[in-house]
Amino acid sequence: MLPPVEGEEEQLRIFLAESLELWRVSGIVRAGNTPVIAEISAANGALVWVERAAGDTPFRWLARWRGAGSAPGGVRELRPRACASLVGLLGAVRDALSVERGSALRIVPAPQQT
Repeated sequence: MLPPVEGEEEQLRIFLAESLELWRVSGIVRAGNTPVIAEISAANGALVWVERAAGDTPFRWLARWRGAGSAPGGVRELRPRACASLVGLLGAVRDALSVERGSALRIVPAPQQT
């Protein structure tokens, strides 16, 4: 696995904060204590921790979370979701915060002019 690029973790935190804004989720993204690189605290009480995966693994990040109103020590807090890509990480964070995916965008060629 490649070592992190300088500033990469801060860029990820900024990206996550912008994603919260796009999803209209009130919350704060901040740096965590190692190995956590981003901590998300949602206004509804949900907590999400993003960690850099350790060792020789095909996964880049691990996402742990505790849902709003859930007691500490739940399944997703103890058994994180492994994410190999940024898209996978966003999916995990969206699931953790119970954000609806919305409609899929379809791109198709323009109709032929006759």
